[in-house]
Amino acid sequence: MIATASTVVQLPLIHTVETDDLYLQQLDGVLWFPVLRDLNWRLYVPVAARYYEGLWQFNVEQAQRRDEVLARAPNPETREDAKQRLFEERPTQCGDAAILCGPGVPVQGVPVDASQLRPGAVPYRLAGRQPKCFFAMMKAFLGLALRGRKPEAEHVHDELVSNPAYARACGFTLPDPRGAYRQSDVPGLRKLEQFDQIMDRHGLWGEMSRMQVQSNLTAKLVEPETTLAHDTVHYHANSALRSVEVAPTKKGGKPRRVSHPRTTKACRCKDRAQCSHPWVSADEGAGTVNKSTGKVWGHKASTIGLVNQGVILDAVAMTDAASHDSKSVLPHLDRVRERFPEFLAQVTRVVDDSAADSAELKKSVLKDYGIQLLAPINVRGRKVLKQELPRGIDRIEPTGTPVCKAGIPLDFLGCRHTTEHFLFRAPLATDGKPVCTGCALRDACCRAGGERRQVSIPFARMPWIDPEMPQLSRTFHLAIAKRTAIERIHKLMKFDYGDETLSKRGTPAFQGRLDKTVLAMHLVIAHR
Repeated sequence: MIATASTVVQLPLIHTVETDDLYLQQLDGVLWFPVLRDLNWRLYVPVAARYYEGLWQFNVEQAQRRDEVLARAPNPETREDAKQRLFEERPTQCGDAAILCGPGVPVQGVPVDASQLRPGAVPYRLAGRQPKCFFAMMKAFLGLALRGRKPEAEHVHDELVSNPAYARACGFTLPDPRGAYRQSDVPGLRKLEQFDQIMDRHGLWGEMSRMQVQSNLTAKLVEPETTLAHDTVHYHANSALRSVEVAPTKKGGKPRRVSHPRTTKACRCKDRAQCSHPWVSADEGAGTVNKSTGKVWGHKASTIGLVNQGVILDAVAMTDAASHDSKSVLPHLDRVRERFPEFLAQVTRVVDDSAADSAELKKSVLKDYGIQLLAPINVRGRKVLKQELPRGIDRIEPTGTPVCKAGIPLDFLGCRHTTEHFLFRAPLATDGKPVCTGCALRDACCRAGGERRQVSIPFARMPWIDPEMPQLSRTFHLAIAKRTAIERIHKLMKFDYGDETLSKRGTPAFQGRLDKTVLAMHLVIAHR
């Protein structure tokens, strides 16, 4: 076990308060300073211990990897073969692959005594320099997210070296150019990159995020709700797009080209074609995201939020951005049940966009969780019905709305469950009278003496409409209107707590960005 340098803590007799700290404390618009100052660091002591264990494991593995590479035979796999192999391993091509990013790599370093850790106290090392303080580096990353900047190593380093007040608020001291190394000095860029890499690799940002969300739920700072909103959000990838030629799906068809990350090697060898390092994807998880405004090359995440309070509950990276949005619903509910079981037990409804409009998916959600999944009608791929229609009806739109021969869509009236029919009725005009009044087609459409056309359509003619909660009803529209809360949450995540462009590559790094964002948002809730 690694122990700290001293078990006796001497309280400082003199505490120096800088004038710029007093200035920042008095500014109402500066939120990051009081959040970092009042941070409950004791909550994250177990994570700090795991980080120091991961740091020891990282240093040992780096030395072992250098020795293994020197003794390894050249890699016989060509770049083209590796590109095809990596493409076939993508979740969109491999049916048994995980859709969502899993937990980080378990830490297997030398155990650290968590009871002795605190801001400024680090595990004692018999040889080499003392490691930088976990809590100071954690604050340095989170502070940038609170300020709406990218919480990435290069931006953190730039802020620490150019803003002494920020460095002091995080817990660092300014280095003396003529003095010796001090553990408390502002770290270099390489040390910050190493810290973020270890946190991403072992899922420590995610563990801190889960702990803070659970703390807010326990303290009732975030109230339980019966309705959740699910959706996906994309971030622009910091990588280049390549393409792979895929065999045709139909017999006699032409080969098609599919977007794919660049195939490379994570080394600096002069002859990469013959070196022993394996071929990997330059940006694992990146793919083409289809949006209404066009196609985007980026990463995709699944998010779940609270509709009434507008609070993010969980965000997880998808292992392939090209995966369909509906694929993430069930795995994400599994993740929420594992992380917050008591909270999910109170949820009765989840609202989603039209991508989740699937009868099988809705049945699975109801069966596995006892939760009703609501999604608008997805008209993509559905055709207009024009055969075997009631008298006076010209067509039935893909949304399920009948349109009369005069071109007027009918209003949804309700369901007659005894005969299994949907009921529709002609709307009222602006003057309050039925539109059928004065219509030239009224005699051929309405019954004798009828003032308003009413039709009934069997459930079997429109199987995509749920008779228990018809998507055309006012009740459904009121429930699905709450889904816009997740869009506002996405705006906060991508612009108020960072940026929509990524600086690091790979699914673990993207997951780390999401975890830092969720953690920063819930730290604000805890502070207020």
